[in-house]
Amino acid sequence: MANRKQRRTHADVQRIHTHTEIDRRLFRAERLVRCMYFEAISDSSPVAELCMSSVLSYLADDLRDLR
Repeated sequence: MANRKQRRTHADVQRIHTHTEIDRRLFRAERLVRCMYFEAISDSSPVAELCMSSVLSYLADDLRDLR
């Protein structure tokens, strides 16, 4: 009986899902910010200046939903 898999409760599954969702969104935000940083320090790319407010708004909305 020691080799049987433990069944996860609904609360455990929900906690794991929430943790995974938080990690996914934070990873996505970090990747996007890094890309924007490298675009901003590039002399030949106006992309960062043109869409910085949209990107920050997107990140704020995405991370606000984590509450």
